[in-house]
Amino acid sequence: MAVAAAQTSDVWVFTRPRFRTMIEDALATQPQIREHLHVIYHDPAPWIVRLKRRSWDLYWFYLLWQRGISRLAVTWHARVGFDVAHHVTFANDWMPAGLTRLRGVPLVWGPVGGSSGLPILRLARWLGPRGTLTELARAVFTTPLRAWGGLPSARRSSVVVAQNPQVADYFRRHGAHTVVEPNACLTALPPRAAVIDEKTAVFAGRLLGWKGAALAIDAVGRPELADWTLEIYGDGYDRRRLERRAAARGVNGRVRFHGHVDRDRLWEAMRTATVFLFPSMHDQAGWVVAEASSIGCPVVCLPLGGPPVLAEPNGFVADISGDVPRSIAEQVLRAAATGGTPTDRWSVTRLPAIVQGWYDRATASATADAPTPSASGDDRARPLAILESFREPKDTTNPYITQLYRALRRSRDAEVSAFDYRKALLGRYDVVHVHWPELLVGGHKGIGRLTRRCLTALTVARWRLRCTPVVRTLHNLERPQGISRVDHRILDRIDALTRLDIHLNDHTPARPGIATTTIRHGHYLNWYERFPTAEPTPGRILYVGLIRRYKGVEDLVDAFVGSDRADLSLHVAGKASSDELIQTLYERARDDARVTIDARFLSDAEMVNAITSSELVVLPYRHMHNSGTALAVLSLGRAVLLPENEVNRALADEVGRGWVHVYTGTLSTEDIHRAWEASRSRTGLPDLSARGWDEAASAHLAAFRRAARGRR
Repeated sequence: MAVAAAQTSDVWVFTRPRFRTMIEDALATQPQIREHLHVIYHDPAPWIVRLKRRSWDLYWFYLLWQRGISRLAVTWHARVGFDVAHHVTFANDWMPAGLTRLRGVPLVWGPVGGSSGLPILRLARWLGPRGTLTELARAVFTTPLRAWGGLPSARRSSVVVAQNPQVADYFRRHGAHTVVEPNACLTALPPRAAVIDEKTAVFAGRLLGWKGAALAIDAVGRPELADWTLEIYGDGYDRRRLERRAAARGVNGRVRFHGHVDRDRLWEAMRTATVFLFPSMHDQAGWVVAEASSIGCPVVCLPLGGPPVLAEPNGFVADISGDVPRSIAEQVLRAAATGGTPTDRWSVTRLPAIVQGWYDRATASATADAPTPSASGDDRARPLAILESFREPKDTTNPYITQLYRALRRSRDAEVSAFDYRKALLGRYDVVHVHWPELLVGGHKGIGRLTRRCLTALTVARWRLRCTPVVRTLHNLERPQGISRVDHRILDRIDALTRLDIHLNDHTPARPGIATTTIRHGHYLNWYERFPTAEPTPGRILYVGLIRRYKGVEDLVDAFVGSDRADLSLHVAGKASSDELIQTLYERARDDARVTIDARFLSDAEMVNAITSSELVVLPYRHMHNSGTALAVLSLGRAVLLPENEVNRALADEVGRGWVHVYTGTLSTEDIHRAWEASRSRTGLPDLSARGWDEAASAHLAAFRRAARGRR
């Protein structure tokens, strides 16, 4: 990494004195690098270094070393004035980075990994007793350490370089800017052999439970691979268990254990193997996978951690939801039939451009996120602390919430916290931001609901006693039906504390005595760009989203069934509020073969596929004020038909002609025909430039400051 950075930058490296000779010898042969690479050596006091005797001593020693580096970096920054800081050492994501102490300097953290988990109980039979206990202990040990060391480092970073997509998703959910790039750096690999050993699988790695050699043995024991051999390279505590397993499966004559071998011998095995079989369960960035794929040997792996990324473009990923050995065996046969292609994707020569890209991104992000001068000295003294009304976003959380949370977390003059009752009752915050206040009192039954009401009432009482201002985003104009008088009283008290309402459009009526500001609902362009899209199916009409009575899906089905056009089809996709409602839709479809219904909750990937495989999306709501689904449809480049009102007319004018179509009254067959015909003539993409999330975050922070200044 340091040599790659020195191709385009002047670099200062902080490292340990034990590497001095190796570094100086290497720099002596590279004068062009030596001119731009400066090395500062640091260790704690000698008596501390002498205490480092056992392997596990490395962890406490590393923490002390990072602490010393943090002070050293501040001193050198005063002399040099660094443009970027880059933490590279210890590629795990649960230990802290000392460079976070460099304030005002964009930080690149990584590549790091570790937060990609595995379904321990599901895979326990292959982990073995020791491996299962190890994984449980690892989870218990690293989870609090990640919250203490990893998450603060990620939040401080301008760019988090993740070893694999699971790690990237974890930190992205916590508001970090993430990119995926494993730390594999390969040179001088041999070519693929001209003659390949038939029906030979190679496994290489330490023989530990989580490396998955037991899965490889069970896969070879499947009938599909009855004439295959498995060559296992490596050693470890699990070897005897694996040997017993091979004997018990009756494959000990086809499974050979080679123990530790030198790298050249392993590469020779990869060159000639039919398949490299590596069912590791949580490798963050196993270089051995990159080596096999780079040589051109197809790789069979699990959808966990880094191997699926490192195996590209020669990866064959087994499913772990069913019979895992069977799925692995099927992928082995598929890999053998397909073969592999040599690649230089993981060559060390790729690094200079990639590293410079991280630095460019970090400096650009730091410039964009730089706080603007505030009107008062108090605002400059410390970031504004904001408590959101929603809990830490998950994979299934409304994307509006998740994107707003991440955008706010990127700001350096705000400390944004997700809701929990400990924080709400005991924590420090300046402003409360409420979205759907009814969620603070609902969602449970019996004792759970009573407990939530009591805790929410205590929280609101604290807000009232401390005069904590509430900022409310008005997603809906009215409260939902069916809530109790007790809930209404709690919601009335929240309204009484509200200093500012955020409207999502210019047509939301103001509430008496409450100031307002308009911040448009952000787009979903970045949210959905990670999912594959589909080609539109000619004539397909779609309803997508949760199915509720007020959303009028019955009206859409009635109107569509009334059409006599054989070139049209209707697909309804989304989870319904009741079985009765779904049954009503089936009855109204009248066995029309053109109508299909998928009555379940859709993942983001499934939603993208459903929308992009359609030509027109119809949202026949009987009451519509703001629609995130409409913006999701537009973000994916598809036209939408909406009920006519001033909000939807304004949206149509904003995004450009041909994208938003409206109807009046009850949806009719003619409305569907007209909108579908018009949608087919649209060109380009809808204009969503006014709905960026960075702009939305800045506007929200301005609203929060305005409410905070108005505290009584």
